[in-house]
Amino acid sequence: MKVQPSIAEGSADSPESAESVPSTAPGVSTPARRSPLAWVVGLVLALTALAIYAACNPEHWNVYNHFVWQADAYLHGRVSFPYPIGPDQGTSWQPVNDYLQDVYPLTDAGGSPTGQVLLPFPPLPALVLLPFVALWGFATDQEAIALCLGGLGVGLMFWMLGGLRLQLRVRAMVTVLFATGTVWWWASVVGSTWYLAHLVAVNVALLAVGVTLRHDDLAADQDPWSEDEEAEADAEARAGGPLGRARRLWATTWPPDRSQILAGFLLGVAATARLPLVFAAPWFIMVGGGGSWRRRLVSAAIGGFLPMAALLGYTYATTGELLHPGYDYQYRLEAYGYPTLGYNPAWSVEDPRYVPQNLKILFGALPAIAPDVAPDTLGFSAPHLLCTEPGATRSLFNTECPLAIPLDIGTSILVSAPGLLLALFAFRQRLSSRVALGTFAAVGIVGLFNLMHFSQGWVQWGYRFSLDFLPFLLPMVALGAAGAGGRPRLTAWALVVAGALVNLWGVIWGGLLAW
Repeated sequence: MKVQPSIAEGSADSPESAESVPSTAPGVSTPARRSPLAWVVGLVLALTALAIYAACNPEHWNVYNHFVWQADAYLHGRVSFPYPIGPDQGTSWQPVNDYLQDVYPLTDAGGSPTGQVLLPFPPLPALVLLPFVALWGFATDQEAIALCLGGLGVGLMFWMLGGLRLQLRVRAMVTVLFATGTVWWWASVVGSTWYLAHLVAVNVALLAVGVTLRHDDLAADQDPWSEDEEAEADAEARAGGPLGRARRLWATTWPPDRSQILAGFLLGVAATARLPLVFAAPWFIMVGGGGSWRRRLVSAAIGGFLPMAALLGYTYATTGELLHPGYDYQYRLEAYGYPTLGYNPAWSVEDPRYVPQNLKILFGALPAIAPDVAPDTLGFSAPHLLCTEPGATRSLFNTECPLAIPLDIGTSILVSAPGLLLALFAFRQRLSSRVALGTFAAVGIVGLFNLMHFSQGWVQWGYRFSLDFLPFLLPMVALGAAGAGGRPRLTAWALVVAGALVNLWGVIWGGLLAW
């Protein structure tokens, strides 16, 4: 098999590339030397992000701690936990939990409630909380753990980008973009049940992507499937009949690549926190170790089999079904309980008919500008008139007379994460590359699956479902951020600053509105 020369002789972590990069276009490379400076920069970025997130959440009041209850159940040898526990039933060892939503009540043979519920969400976040709940029980501060996961994710983002040949300043800039210019900031600050699942899943997914980038041995290959010699070998195999084809298939898939097995395993683990991430599998066919798409596919599938089989087995053992019935139960509750959100009880939880209205949230949901009446979805007692006081003047963070208010159904990703548009530069330059095709497939399939979901993450700042595909989009964002000579584009600097400012605005408003 012919391999083209690498477009990068060293890694972004090498001392030379930390200061200067040849004029060739930035791309994928196998790591070479590690620079102590890079480690220091990554650590500083992670700790700075953690400090910012902590400052934005000084009072940990969020009560949605489903995974604390789930972890406690595991520690006591159960998968269900008692619900609802009202104020007259709560004790020091088993507090009130009647405020929890999104639980699946268990019934006896006669259909009567048993007083026990299941959590329909995948179990990995609860497993992450196990040691903390073992130490502190229901007093476990889930939000503090979420803050730490947020800072850890920033460090992992910087590490992941080390698999690309980038100037150190580009790598740091795109890490800042992730930390302050996406919904990662808001997710880290809130740390409630749904966001904790995203934080856990993205951290593991960043590991998976980083492994593939560091072991991609066809970095400069723009042909996504095969070289000329491989095409000739395939033709010879076809001429040899079934036996020849079988030998050819074996030769191109076995032995599996160990790094790609690890990457597939990590993707499977990430999916046990957020199920949509399993649809990012095409990334691991196009990018990673193994030398051919067939070997990458088989290797990643071997790695992903165990965690996915464990998740299906867990769901079947606890519910008697492979897909958790709690999702459909919750869908019916919300479809009838929140008519203003546009859910249709006659449709399914995942339904293509939801795509058009959800696309409007993904790309078109904008803050209410200079509103006279608070938007209905903000939870005010409608109608709630604004700016009614004599001499009232609109200001940036005045809840009673605002210049603008974000909507809790979400905010367009074009507004809340403008830096992601940098990926367009990379797509334009390397549209047929394996990294580009893998990104397009992973982001497209994960995004479509989420767009078919009835809910898009209400209540939220930004668009939290974007976290499911961010790990697979950010490499192209980083490549697009590097301009001539590998230096950061001026456009990139502008988008990083814009993203940080708009997310600061959104995070502050989310706190004011008690989201």
